[in-house]
Amino acid sequence: MDQDVDITKSRWGDLTFISRYKHFAHLTDPSNCLKSDEQLEGARDVVQKYKSDGTMPVGGVDSLWSAKYLYESAFHPETGDKQNVIGRMSFQVPGGMIITGILMAFYKGPLEVFLGQWLNQSFNALVNFTNRSGDKPLPNSVILSAYFTATSLLLLPLLV
Repeated sequence: MDQDVDITKSRWGDLTFISRYKHFAHLTDPSNCLKSDEQLEGARDVVQKYKSDGTMPVGGVDSLWSAKYLYESAFHPETGDKQNVIGRMSFQVPGGMIITGILMAFYKGPLEVFLGQWLNQSFNALVNFTNRSGDKPLPNSVILSAYFTATSLLLLPLLV
């Protein structure tokens, strides 16, 4: 029975809002950002071993699902590369809260607004870079051009 687990799909399916919510809540759980490299590599090993030969981990089905969601939260789905912590989707809520606090605390002068917005745009650019499609590598010139365009355009409202 344990061998019938299909970890290429969601544990709860995708037919209802609640099932999709549970799936994405596990993928984007901020506590995943606190996992050590050893835990991440262990999750990768469990998932790859199960995919290759069907070996169930010692903890059974629950351990397999936990490893799957930890693995998918930290490794790029196309390249298999470990993503940087700040760019992972599981860091969106804590990262956004920190930046929102900074934006709310420092808003009185143009320089403070500029630096806060630059930080926000840089964070968003890093998240987009980390979660980009991995099927076709981009040259560094394209990546840098996109970053500088996104962060420099925030100057326009300050110049008006």
